Amino acid sequence: MSEEIIYPSIDFFLYDLKDGLGQEQSKIDQNCRSFCQKIYGDLDEKSFQEKYAQIQKYHNTDVDVIELLDTQTREFQAPLDGYYYPLQIGDTYALRVNDSRKRDANGKYNDEPQDIKDEPFLKLKQEITQHISGQTGTIGQTWLLWGKLTSHKTDVEIEEIAQKCYTQILSDYDWKRDIIGKGKLEEGTIFELWYCPQNLGLNGKEFWEKFRQENHHVLIWLFPDKISPDEMRKRVQSAYYDFLRLWLYRHKVVWSYYQSRYQKTLLKKEYVEIQPSIKQARELPRLLQTNSLKISKLQETLTANLINLSDYTIALNYLENQSRTIQLNLDNYKSRLDEMQKKYAGSDLEFLKTFSEREIYAKKYQRQVEADHANLSPGLTLLQNLNSTIQGIIDLEQTKSDRALDNTIALAGIGLAISGLTATAISAKQPPVTSYKDFSFLVSPVFFWSIVFSAPFLIALIFRLFRR
Repeated sequence: MSEEIIYPSIDFFLYDLKDGLGQEQSKIDQNCRSFCQKIYGDLDEKSFQEKYAQIQKYHNTDVDVIELLDTQTREFQAPLDGYYYPLQIGDTYALRVNDSRKRDANGKYNDEPQDIKDEPFLKLKQEITQHISGQTGTIGQTWLLWGKLTSHKTDVEIEEIAQKCYTQILSDYDWKRDIIGKGKLEEGTIFELWYCPQNLGLNGKEFWEKFRQENHHVLIWLFPDKISPDEMRKRVQSAYYDFLRLWLYRHKVVWSYYQSRYQKTLLKKEYVEIQPSIKQARELPRLLQTNSLKISKLQETLTANLINLSDYTIALNYLENQSRTIQLNLDNYKSRLDEMQKKYAGSDLEFLKTFSEREIYAKKYQRQVEADHANLSPGLTLLQNLNSTIQGIIDLEQTKSDRALDNTIALAGIGLAISGLTATAISAKQPPVTSYKDFSFLVSPVFFWSIVFSAPFLIALIFRLFRR
């Protein structure tokens, strides 16, 4: 017997960062442009710029939720039946893309059963992917598959149907690996599946590209045959806003955690780079004792360390910021879920608590980031102390050098003063020199006594110069 489904539909929830911490205006504008391309990527440049300006004008609006289109949605071109619904939620762009092939040639809902073997969800996914130009969300995305069963099914049969739907969304699927849980929502059976690869590698751009491509979150919502198609559509419509907010908080928790993994790698790299400086600092006592310390070398080390200190401080602050972001969005996730449980009385949404309460998900993320921050913070203190030590030695050596220079200048000044007096005395007591070959002043008493008085200072000056 074939397995059929009525009104198979997909909603794709996609989230992009609007403005990140410390991002320049050019980057913020690029974020907006990239988001617009998911909605208007099929337009010519002039038309696209008009739509881009329409969305960008809301950038500095201090409202929690903003519908970015005056018409609320942008419809797919006929004969396709779907639409885009973009929002601005705080510092995030949110986009819901719906596709359901829901109307026939006469504009009426097409509620004829479709065989699951014909892969209706795969076709819908391909259409959505094409409409967003194959792009993904910078923060995350969720696929929601839903439809109505044609006859009464046992729990085992419903799960088997859900598994077949799942295979139409992903190529790398594993039901047992990915299933988080199942429950009841508005009389429909709903399954949650999630897969996030553990070994992403941490090479900047390649890391995030792999994260966005391989991280997937899917929900499958199957309604019983006793509910009419119109009632099903009404119930799904009422849940859209709750889903939009709940998945936003969820994806921000996951995204922030993986941001923290990247920042941790940067911090560990910075710590490795300062090891030569630490080794050099251990040699300072010996260099001081042997008088073989070179200030110029220390200054080069200090310059490099100050750069490392700046990079380390920034990365550590980002790590701390990710910890706060996880905590905030985890709290928001729990609050939104509590509201949903009150709103949908009689439903069973306990499976959605798995993400926020089980030790292998959000709780682990939160503790891990807090522990990493605590473990890596001493590195900042070490860098600060190291730089202070090097700067102190440089100041001390420069003080010694400056004092020696002052003494030398003083001795030279005294010698020059005596020489000046001597020259004055010679010029006053001696008759004018008539020829450059006249050295008669050398035997004068005034010159003799000036040499006697200047000699100790000249000898001290020469000795000090040779010691340096």
